[in-house]
Amino acid sequence: MKNFRLITKLNENISVFRDDLYPFLGGGNKGRKMDIIAEDIFKKGANALVTTGGIQSNHCRAVAVFAAQYRMKCTLVLHGDQQKFHIESGNAKVMRDSGVNIIFAKNANEIGDVMDAEMKEYSKKGFNPYYIWGGGHTFEGGKAYISAIKELEKFCCKNNWYPDYIFHASGTGSTQSGILAGLDKYMQDTKVIGISVGRKTEQATKVVGEFYKELCNYYNIKFSNREVIVLDDYLCGGYGMYNDEIKELSQNSIKEFGFTLDTCYTAKAFYGMKDFIKRNDLENKKVLFWHTGGIFNYLAE
Repeated sequence: MKNFRLITKLNENISVFRDDLYPFLGGGNKGRKMDIIAEDIFKKGANALVTTGGIQSNHCRAVAVFAAQYRMKCTLVLHGDQQKFHIESGNAKVMRDSGVNIIFAKNANEIGDVMDAEMKEYSKKGFNPYYIWGGGHTFEGGKAYISAIKELEKFCCKNNWYPDYIFHASGTGSTQSGILAGLDKYMQDTKVIGISVGRKTEQATKVVGEFYKELCNYYNIKFSNREVIVLDDYLCGGYGMYNDEIKELSQNSIKEFGFTLDTCYTAKAFYGMKDFIKRNDLENKKVLFWHTGGIFNYLAE
């Protein structure tokens, strides 16, 4: 088990898995994923990385820090407001200061072509480039959360405490898919509810469900076909958008809980969790909020 405080208890029934304290590459779920993706990078002898994300992408920050740490070439193909990227703090500042090559795609549908061109350019220059899907949505990224559930199961067994529900911020879907596959392997009775931060329920559940099944097949885990739940009730209009209640929750998070919640991911998920618990009479259930990180997003707000 990694050397960080795994679980923080908020009250009698709600606890928090502190992935925001994950001790590498800036922490959070993207740091955890990149740690496992790195094993494949080293195995394949890659020395250049290509990936994509938004201007405050936790994933791109983790990749940029990794590339700087190991003196690898790296290209980030970003989407979003280029002017804001050059003045904002948080993940944007980390990316700017890391020394990686940054390219902006004019339109979202051009991202794949730009990434492919960068892969070819690195190859022409004699590098061995490695392609990383946005958000760390890879088998290795999913494996990181299968292993995380193993950590959780050890904690639960030692403390005789097992959550009835796990809530978390669901974005690209690989974190939720990995948690589901990990539960199939290590913990059978816990339900998972993703609070979508960008996608509508139909698309999100499809992506998570398909990757969950692929992970089980790839890692020889008995697939139990557990229910995939991703709620879009708290999108507030889309990715990066929030209401006054979520903003207030974020601003008061340090005073109330001793850790930060950012409006893009974790505050939105925490708000959704509390509302869902109240609406569905789950106050007496044992609930685990999986804090996926976001301190750099919080600092940029």
